[in-house]
Amino acid sequence: MLRWIRGTASDHPLEDKEDARQLLSELAEKGPFRALEELAGHLDAVKTSENLKPIRAFEIVELLDRSARPYQRKLNLEYITSGTRLTKFQQHRIAHTNYAFQTQLAEGYRFCLAKYEVGAVGAAALKPSLPKIAGRALRACGAQLKWSLLRYGPVDRQIWENLARLYTAAEALGFGPWLLNLYRSEKRETTAEREFLRPLMLAVSSPDGLLPIQIELADRVIAHCSDAYAISSDPGRELHYVSDLAAAFPPGRISPRITVTPQTRFFGPAEAAKRIARYIAEIERTGTVPNELNLGLEVRPEVALATLQHLARYWSPNLPERKETRRRRTEHVTVVHEFGEVVANAAGLFFESPFVSNDEEWIVENESPGGFGAFVPKHLGAWVRIGSLIAVRREEGVTWGVGIVRRVMGDEQGNRYVGIQMLSSGGAAVTVFPGSLGEPIGAVSPDGELCILLPSATTDSGECTLLLRPELFSLKNTLQMHAYDKQYLLTPVALAEQGDDFDIGRFKIVERTD
Repeated sequence: MLRWIRGTASDHPLEDKEDARQLLSELAEKGPFRALEELAGHLDAVKTSENLKPIRAFEIVELLDRSARPYQRKLNLEYITSGTRLTKFQQHRIAHTNYAFQTQLAEGYRFCLAKYEVGAVGAAALKPSLPKIAGRALRACGAQLKWSLLRYGPVDRQIWENLARLYTAAEALGFGPWLLNLYRSEKRETTAEREFLRPLMLAVSSPDGLLPIQIELADRVIAHCSDAYAISSDPGRELHYVSDLAAAFPPGRISPRITVTPQTRFFGPAEAAKRIARYIAEIERTGTVPNELNLGLEVRPEVALATLQHLARYWSPNLPERKETRRRRTEHVTVVHEFGEVVANAAGLFFESPFVSNDEEWIVENESPGGFGAFVPKHLGAWVRIGSLIAVRREEGVTWGVGIVRRVMGDEQGNRYVGIQMLSSGGAAVTVFPGSLGEPIGAVSPDGELCILLPSATTDSGECTLLLRPELFSLKNTLQMHAYDKQYLLTPVALAEQGDDFDIGRFKIVERTD
């Protein structure tokens, strides 16, 4: 805090370059949270500092942007890879810190652009940097959107408004399609137009049905394909979506109700859809992720494949249709989560369960033969995420069904709307043991593992489906199942579903062994 004692032309703490270097060099010792919070504070000060020249304001914003990148990468990776190992507080802190910084960063670059637009004194010096300023502001707005989606929360209307204003400015100033390197560390060139389309393409890809790591992967794949998208003020064959630069609402599919104005923009995946199809075919053929998709994020081939298939479905000319019609219905249901609770309730082991109940009451709003949509009040469902295993009991029912959360959306009040796929309307408690004495035990306890025998449509073919604790399923090991006072030898067929706290495996019933 020495510089402002000496005094300079501006009261911003980073006005003096030597002071800026000294202050920023101390950030590494404070950890990523404190570092990003301080950097965000310096960004906010850019907008209120007296006598700060526009070119120096841009230099400070650029310096803070560059200084923050390693801290952002660290927290971003921790959030998407740690999964349920993070507490709700830790998840909120990471997401809030990153979102708040990106908000200040976007405002900092927008401040510089606004100085040029209004003809502020000294702003002419910004002209060569305008494409970079607009592109980075768009990138920061896109990061705000991504962090909203990672939390399955509502997207602030201000994000859409800022994206539209920035792109409108780029069009008006004529540099929307200009190629540039946005950051030195990035090998791929980009444009303001591509940076505008990136968050739009992510928004229309139904991210509320993806896991956090899939949202991150989708965002990187969308960035990787950004040179292939198309946008126009006129409708076209490959332009399935529409955005209004004059209205602060999210992009969506073209519908007959749309009123076309000079601010209407039609866009779509164009050639990017063909790339996605090629990546899908290569993963299906080789079982590995293509080198071209080595985007700095390690994911299992099956996760990459599922994400790409999801993008392909929602980038198709026609919106994917529901396999089953949903009916409007209002009903209260009781929901429990976590493997132990689900097993205890679905199997009817109420008195034997050693677990404290974590039941909640949700409100069903619509249903179909395969599942339902439910409203979760803001004081409930803090644990809900894509892939959560749950057991559900209907309002007048006595048995519990097993389901998986497939979709999550939040509103501005903190409530959540979830889509549930029901796997069964009940189940039977069974115990599994290692298949034979001479076979490796693997993860199966020699004392037996409690699991649920799910009702299966393949029963007549000699197969069964088991809900198991995580990492219990293995294609290498057989199991011996004790059920209904009988014993059965099971050989694994396929892992049908996997989550953070469960496996669902299909098995062939080889023989009775009792």
